Amino acid sequence: MRNYNTEAEMTYIPNVSWKRNTICQMYNEHCDYTDIQGYFAEQLELNPKLLAWLFDDSRLFGKSPLSLDEERYEAFQDFYNSLDIWD
Repeated sequence: MRNYNTEAEMTYIPNVSWKRNTICQMYNEHCDYTDIQGYFAEQLELNPKLLAWLFDDSRLFGKSPLSLDEERYEAFQDFYNSLDIWD
């Protein structure tokens, strides 16, 4: 997992480092059957509020990452990729 933020993450995801740490903490506490990226993807499907939480935008409640505009999608991809232990 990388310990820096991309420009897209800093621009579109408020408190991105704290949110990354929160996802990692939840993964460590509640998951023992997949990697952290798999956990995050699963949580996106199970929790309709997660994308709205990530971007601090209630309009994203129940939305898919594929519904994001280009800039936010880039930030989302950067965030997702940052969870890879090999990043």
